[in-house]
Formats: sequence, structure tokens, C-alpha cells
Amino acid sequence: MSRQPIYAILADELVRDIRTGLYPLGSLLPTEIEMAEDRGLSRSTVRAALGRLVQLGLVTRQKGVGTRVTSIEPGSYNPSTTSIEELAHFGAATHRTLLGIEEVTLDMTLAKRLGVPAGSRWFRVRTLRSDIKTAALPICFTENYIDIELPGVIHDIGDYSELIATRIASRYGSVVDEVRQVIRPRILDEELCSLLRTAPNELALEIRRQYCSAGRLIYVSLSQHPADRFEYHMSLHR
Repeated sequence: MSRQPIYAILADELVRDIRTGLYPLGSLLPTEIEMAEDRGLSRSTVRAALGRLVQLGLVTRQKGVGTRVTSIEPGSYNPSTTSIEELAHFGAATHRTLLGIEEVTLDMTLAKRLGVPAGSRWFRVRTLRSDIKTAALPICFTENYIDIELPGVIHDIGDYSELIATRIASRYGSVVDEVRQVIRPRILDEELCSLLRTAPNELALEIRRQYCSAGRLIYVSLSQHPADRFEYHMSLHR
């Protein structure tokens, strides 16, 4: 039996259908409901598969119009996130390499970057992520800061690929209901250039995400994405 998630298998099939011309450039894919009924799948599974195609730069999605084919070859990594549920699929679509775990007390500079009080204590988990299907190079380097009161999350963190926020919910029942995100440019230092295998002084996008549950900040991630491997797409609808 395949170890791939069902949505990833469906995404692979759709990529093949686009490449072979079943869905030509500019055409619309079947709707979520049509795909779900035809294949006996849930709409959430179909939605995740279509989200994967958006990440690969093969389609765009527009409310009231549908999912349109815009390319027949995958491009750079293009996450398109419109909900916390779609963000959770990122973990299943990528592979995480654990680099280290430590307990830290934040100084003023780091606390400001994370948007948390100086002197607070966190578990810091350093990771690299790469695309399961296509990426020979890492997508991003991430420092994950986990509430010191949630030690059970880090014990087997090297054995699962799902988002840390998802594991917090399953272990402690603290379901993330708000994610605050800030994106800003940054020049990678020598260590990160080596880890991410980039040229010296490479430009990157730094993404800070603060994960909250019932108004409480439980987890902060700080990710560095090399600029030539990452595009961030967002659609706003009225």
C-alpha cells in the first residue's frame, strides 16, 4: 500500500493529466464536487490536491470561476494558503529534517523578532524542509519555538512530518484557531547559506507565524526561504 496521502496521489494523477493534454493550457478542471463524486473522495481531499497544484504553479483558483490550468510544467515552490486547514497540508507535502532541539531563554533582539516577551523560555527546534516530490534543494530553514509547557511535542519530533501545530492539537487538545503571519526580506548569514546551499549573502523571505489557541500563543515559527525557490500567492475575495 502506498504511504502517500490520498490527496498527494490525486495531485500526481492531475499533474499527469495536465502534462499529457487531458486538461490543456487555459482549460478549467472539473469542480471539487465533480471530482469528489467521480472518484469517491471527500471534498477536503480534492481541495488539498488542488492546493498542491497551485503550489506547483500549474493552476490558479478563483471563486465563481474555478480551477484553471496556467502551466504544464511545475515551477518553484508556490504555497497558496487561504485557511489554517490548507496550511496543515504543507507538512504532508514536505519532508522535515531535524537539526537540533534545545531549551532557550530569549534575549531582547530575538524576542522582538518573534513578537514575544524578552526573558521568556521556549523549546527551540531547528529544521530543514524539502519538497517530497520535486525539490533536490531545501525549501526552507525553520526555527520552531514551542511553549515550554508543552514538552510532549518534542519527544518524537523526528519521527513525524506533520506540522508541529497539528501535533500540539493531538497531544494537548490545544487546537490552533488563529495564525498571525509576517513576511519580510532578509539576507542569509553564512550558516544559513551553507544549510540551504545558496550563494553567499543570498536574499531570502523570512516568514514568522504565531500560532494561537483560544487567545494563547503556543508556538512561533521563523522560516527562511531562499528567494529563488519560493513564491507566495494570496487571493483576496469580496
